[in-house]
Amino acid sequence: MELSNWVEARGSADVADNVRGALDTIDKNEEFIKMTLAVLMTLE
Repeated sequence: MELSNWVEARGSADVADNVRGALDTIDKNEEFIKMTLAVLMTLE
């Protein structure tokens, strides 16, 4: 989030919106990401 605020403060609102969108997608998939990482870590 700090990155999007920093970029927006420098005049790149479109890039800041893209960063926020990516963060939102990661947030929505957080549980799946955690489960996938846990499975991958057990394979080592």
